[in-house]
Amino acid sequence: MISLIRLIPVCIAVLSFVYTINALDSKELVIIILSQKEGYHAAHADILQRSIVEQASLMEVDVPEIVLTHQLDIKGSWTVIPLFTYLSNNYSNVQWYFFCLENTVVKLNKLLNVFSQFNTSQDLWIGHALYDVEPTIIHHFAEATKKFKYPHIATGFAITSKLLNRLAQEISHGYNAHNDFSIDASYELANFILKSKRSVRLTHVPELCVVSTSDCATYPRFFHPCDTAIPLQNVYFAIKTCAKYHTERIPVIKKTWAKYAINIGYFSDQADKNLPEAYVVTNTTEGHCAKTYDILKQAANILKNKNHDWLIISDDDTIFSVARLMRLLTCYYPKNQIAIGERYGYRVWDSSYGYEYLTGGAGVALSAPLVYHIIENDVCKCPSSSTPDDMFLFGMCLRRLHLQLTHSSLFHQARPADYATAYLASQEPVSFHKFWMIDPKKVYNQWFSEADSSLPIPRIHTEL
Repeated sequence: MISLIRLIPVCIAVLSFVYTINALDSKELVIIILSQKEGYHAAHADILQRSIVEQASLMEVDVPEIVLTHQLDIKGSWTVIPLFTYLSNNYSNVQWYFFCLENTVVKLNKLLNVFSQFNTSQDLWIGHALYDVEPTIIHHFAEATKKFKYPHIATGFAITSKLLNRLAQEISHGYNAHNDFSIDASYELANFILKSKRSVRLTHVPELCVVSTSDCATYPRFFHPCDTAIPLQNVYFAIKTCAKYHTERIPVIKKTWAKYAINIGYFSDQADKNLPEAYVVTNTTEGHCAKTYDILKQAANILKNKNHDWLIISDDDTIFSVARLMRLLTCYYPKNQIAIGERYGYRVWDSSYGYEYLTGGAGVALSAPLVYHIIENDVCKCPSSSTPDDMFLFGMCLRRLHLQLTHSSLFHQARPADYATAYLASQEPVSFHKFWMIDPKKVYNQWFSEADSSLPIPRIHTEL
């Protein structure tokens, strides 16, 4: 397992403090870290908590209340809204609720100074504002306007207790502005608050930064690998495709990221002499559950025979940085049952039937033990061949196995153009998805080719 001693120097920057007397008493602040149960993520949440405690001690102020959401039994807490009732019921005499991620760097003294600039008797929420320049699939193709702003969650955002308590009260009275699908929690939260009775827009605060400067109260910490990159020999890539895309999409993949993959297979509805790596599997025109289940069964045999640790499943229009993916996987123990990717939700506000899942287009990383566990359990057999594969196999199936999926914001279900520029500026993405209205080779060259250039091209790919 990854050593916390190794993580601590990476995760806690030595912060220089300018000690000031702040108008906001630290006891009037609740900090909510949107954390995950998986060991690497839980460790980072704990490190952030200890950093805040240490800063408060150096400042000689009371430690703010700190909530780690993975320790709560609140379904869909990553979408934020389900936390409102809990927070309203359990904390009194506070003025601000500050939400952040486990990779948010918090400079407590500067954050308290930010809060002192606002009147907490108002319905107010603040953050680093993002907005869409054009309609995008991840925001349900809603009309794009600069007037509608949503927070960059990794920089943190805050809500006055007055506004949060009123929202919690509306929820208790049956107010529900949710879509069935949770795709971008930040955008959907802003939409929820705007459509509430309070109808409050986000206030932009530049001190909640995307990139670190001396004036920042918070900023997202870039991902750092936990060890040297894992060997590519330990990873198997399985690409979902079909005959009509053999000549349209597969050559793009082979000329970009796939040329670095040592172990790779293309799973299609037809054999093709021009695609000798192809395996023939069940195919449907929609849903693809039977197809992906077949891939899992065939891949399980490959993993066992070759003693591979990881299976990566992606679409034939998914673009990766193989080098970044290998660095990411250093932070997870492959002998555990782990599923990593981009988390979406289906009716997560429904305590009985809602669930979260990993969206397939972004690519998913599955540890070998999890692959074996899935195909050995009848509860993970597809209800029908056309059942949505990612929702069932990487969502409902994991739920039935009592396993928690792991979200990484480095995986992306959509194209770069579908995300706010400032959002992508604070990370080094692992994947993008869709060849629609883009040149995928240009996307790869812009985002991934430099990182991948450090990898050798295996001999089996020298002809490409």
